[in-house]
Amino acid sequence: MKYLPNILSSLRLISSIPIIILFQQEFFITSTIFFFAVSFTDYFDGYLARKYSTESDLGAFLDLIADKILVLSVLIWFVYFFSNIYLTVLVIFIVIREIIVTSLRYYLISKSSDSDSIKVNQLGKLKTVFQFIAISLLLLCPMFEENFYNISLAILFFSMVLSYISFFTYLKRIGN
Repeated sequence: MKYLPNILSSLRLISSIPIIILFQQEFFITSTIFFFAVSFTDYFDGYLARKYSTESDLGAFLDLIADKILVLSVLIWFVYFFSNIYLTVLVIFIVIREIIVTSLRYYLISKSSDSDSIKVNQLGKLKTVFQFIAISLLLLCPMFEENFYNISLAILFFSMVLSYISFFTYLKRIGN
């Protein structure tokens, strides 16, 4: 049980590959279910680590990186697949924010070796939930009409707005 949270985070590191393959093979529902299940591990690994007091700096690091790799790799794939300028711009803004936040977290941890400086705030967690919802809907889009795609983009846009609010809140917190 001690290593299960890190195993779940590690699973997210490689799970974008089968998600993209399933999606590309037009197994839209299967890719969505797999993505949803893997996304749920984001909550479950933290819950297990807290419940069994196995939280670690490695676990915090793996959790952050796993989420970034899962979300960004699938979103970048969508840019290629959907070839839509609005999605492309949203993904660029999301990627830029994630690179800045991740770099800042690494800088802070290297200067203070305090894992509290890389912990995600509540807005960041809410942003992640909306990103997971938007990606799940985008995985289903080829099965539906264009309005479904537009709703998916709107949710992704909302998650992007939350991500920047979270970013500025994070900057304010570390500035104090």
